[in-house]
Amino acid sequence: MIRRAGRNVASVVKRRPAILTTNILLTQKCVQNCLQCSIPLNASENPVISFENYRALVDRLDEYGTQVLTLSGGDPMLHPRLADCIRYAVGKNFARVHLLTTLYGSEKAVARTLDAVFETGISIGISFDGFGKEVDTIRGAKDVAQTVMRSMEMVRAENQKRRKPIQVGVNVVISRLNLHQVPDILAYLERFGWWTDVDIYRWQATNQREDERMKLVDSPELRRVLEIVKKSPVVFTPDWLIDGFPDYLSGKFEKYCPYLDSPSLGSKFFINPDGGVKVCIGDECGNLLRQTPEEFFVSDGWARRLADFEECTGCWNTCYTTRSRALWKTNAKKWKSYWRIARNKQLAPDEPAERPFVD
Repeated sequence: MIRRAGRNVASVVKRRPAILTTNILLTQKCVQNCLQCSIPLNASENPVISFENYRALVDRLDEYGTQVLTLSGGDPMLHPRLADCIRYAVGKNFARVHLLTTLYGSEKAVARTLDAVFETGISIGISFDGFGKEVDTIRGAKDVAQTVMRSMEMVRAENQKRRKPIQVGVNVVISRLNLHQVPDILAYLERFGWWTDVDIYRWQATNQREDERMKLVDSPELRRVLEIVKKSPVVFTPDWLIDGFPDYLSGKFEKYCPYLDSPSLGSKFFINPDGGVKVCIGDECGNLLRQTPEEFFVSDGWARRLADFEECTGCWNTCYTTRSRALWKTNAKKWKSYWRIARNKQLAPDEPAERPFVD
């Protein structure tokens, strides 16, 4: 970590791109067919990364200075050597190794994934977008809520046995299909005390697809729901970002771009199973199995992508906007809640969630 930090400091001083955080898509295959996701639809000829290529990528990122490595997909539960992938990354002593998964599958498949997670102590992130037929429609699968809730209970039960629980994060995407369920979604998640990030449905990024059924508009109902979101003790999405969602939907927002505003600290990259590099917009702009990061950042592909960032009208979301604008503008009253969750002081089963920020 110290060796990598030295390279990171040099990148910051020179305002050159770093790969501080990156996602390796272990597979483009998935157990769901989400309305908002195009990854399985655009799978490459090699939708699952080989373990040999995975090690080569991890070694290259380790050498360049990556601090946070996220293993995602598709759904990484479908990778035949997921446990080996996790162990290899942990052995490199990154500041953090994180797994993004649906936790949607048979008890055996989920248990196998969680065994590797708890063995290595990495953090895990999941999505929870609602209940009943609405979430089945959003996720393109059957009995999504019941299956994922069962898996979440498996995580909580194991965490309660441990002196040092793993960190769990939950992502909630608000769309027109689940807007009315958001208060109940948050009430359920508050039982766990897990960090929750809330975003709204959008369709401009490379890995997203457009669906009229999901699109939100600025409305009194949306604003009422967003006020509930801001008061939840488990939501760590900055208040200023939440307040900006209606303006974003109305086309009235200020452009923040991490790739332009903070290229070293804010740039985020996604590496496909074939080594291809993607960012928020556009097709692949390089390949880290054929290029070193140094070669990638002086390539014509990266130069074209920088030009695309200049032309882009901007976005307003948790993945990119918060990397450009100071996170410290978050409502200071929430830091007490963040600190409690960061220390894994999770809520006991069925314990009423405290709402310390209600006026």
